Amino acid sequence: MCGRISQYRDPLLYAGQLGLAEPLILFDAADRRPGYNLAPGTHPLAIYPDETLRAIHWGYCPDWAREQHLPQTINARADTAPTARYFADLWKTGRVLVPADGWFEWRLETSARAPEAGHENGSPGENGPAIAQQAERQPYYVHLKSDAPMYLAALSSVRGTEPQTEGMGMVIVTATADTGLVDVHDRRPLVFGPEAARRWLDPALPPDELERLARSGLPAARFRWHRVSADVDRTLNDEPGLIDALP
Repeated sequence: MCGRISQYRDPLLYAGQLGLAEPLILFDAADRRPGYNLAPGTHPLAIYPDETLRAIHWGYCPDWAREQHLPQTINARADTAPTARYFADLWKTGRVLVPADGWFEWRLETSARAPEAGHENGSPGENGPAIAQQAERQPYYVHLKSDAPMYLAALSSVRGTEPQTEGMGMVIVTATADTGLVDVHDRRPLVFGPEAARRWLDPALPPDELERLARSGLPAARFRWHRVSADVDRTLNDEPGLIDALP
């Protein structure tokens, strides 16, 4: 899955690496600050086929779903989105890119801790009380080995310069995670390099080519990852140190 990303570089750098000749910035750059811990509900930048960059609400719920009190969604599965009621139309006409510098994953890891006085867990060892084992959620930061920006496949219901009303927004497309990539979940973002990213934006891309493209994201061998502070768990925290490797 993908529920937290970083997007801290200059927006024009994302556009330049993608090969956009004259990108149009449709947000107030003066109010934009680097994002190290962007979560659903925030407004990451998205790149549209018309070479515009916009700040789009992360989360989407179509009108019919809102009427049925169905939940907002933040991800779309690449294997089911083309035919899913939530996403079928967006898959055809709403493909966008979310540039990112990395994303976060969490996994349960066992840590050892000394038992509290009067609360020994397990049998005593030869040299004293047994050390208790405790499972904790450890966050990881995933980024390209080259440290270059990446492009996440996304779908957006926002068109043109229309105001973003309730339910409108974008979702990040996920694909089956190949082995060797943190091995946390069975899903991860569908990540493209610049060439494939430009093809994703092509509104004239034939359906069969789009299907192949959706199965050809960057492989695990292109990424590296490291443990980061649990401070990233709190969505209000958003500073550069959140992506630093733990000692």
